[in-house]
Amino acid sequence: MKTQHKLPAPTALDLPAVIDIYESQRPMMPDAAAGAGRQRHSLIDILDEFDGLILDGFGVINVGDGLVPGIEALLQRAAAQNIPVVVLTNGGSFESSQAAAKYAKWQLPIAADAVVSSRDALIAALGDTASPDGVAPATDVMGCLGAVVTPLAHAPTLAYGQTADFWQQADAFALLGVIDWTEGDQADFETALIARPRPVFVANPDVAAPQIGQFSAEPGYWMARAMQAADMPVYWYGKPYRPAFDLALQRLHQLAGRKLDTRRVAMVGDSLHTDILGGGAAGLQTVLITGAGLFRDGGATHYIAASGIQPDWIVPGLI
Repeated sequence: MKTQHKLPAPTALDLPAVIDIYESQRPMMPDAAAGAGRQRHSLIDILDEFDGLILDGFGVINVGDGLVPGIEALLQRAAAQNIPVVVLTNGGSFESSQAAAKYAKWQLPIAADAVVSSRDALIAALGDTASPDGVAPATDVMGCLGAVVTPLAHAPTLAYGQTADFWQQADAFALLGVIDWTEGDQADFETALIARPRPVFVANPDVAAPQIGQFSAEPGYWMARAMQAADMPVYWYGKPYRPAFDLALQRLHQLAGRKLDTRRVAMVGDSLHTDILGGGAAGLQTVLITGAGLFRDGGATHYIAASGIQPDWIVPGLI
């Protein structure tokens, strides 16, 4: 699908630009009814409302290499109340085990099997050859995109930067991550798609991630650029799309030892267009954290009204 939308340079991303790009992608996203928009002081204050938690990683657990204040206390309180916790992160560069190892290094009580990523959703879809909805059409040779990524264990697979005639040999592309992705990489990607349009599987729909003092351009941003240059099928995985939430719920039920009522499960995140929209579409309660992540410098109230994406709960912090 070719689009026309003015995009800033990756180094010029700010909150209005990020929201604007997400809004331009709304026709591809699921829809959800508006939540109640109840405001409380913290997530821990409303913990009794939930039997299970699905937490976003970046923006709820950490920002960069720093922990979000209160995450340790929240996890301890959830454990004391027998509320299982799953982390659902939009990350496609590496295996989920790498994120789990990071949490363990920070001494957070998050089990390895409690971490689910958008990469996991892509892998599950590629392995489902009987998929009735066409979310993962059969491919022959998959080119794994990213300067610093772990290629998919999908045969046959080509690794970007390590394969001669990469652009010519690939029958489809998996955009896994954009660490050290350059304008030159992007130009080659777009040129290859213009010359021969092929399916692109996006393992991380995030447009940007909040860093200290800036926003980093994520795969969703670079894919938006590619969609302006070429017309090709694009398949999205991770939040806000349903396959990621189905995986997270399945894992949550396993940790709980029973099937939980989805209306007693909360999706907790800092992004309206990924966490809140996706969680609502999956039938979950939604909690927007405004004191860390995307809206840490304000703007949440304005963009809730402007987008019509309203969470069930709005809280500044975790505790």
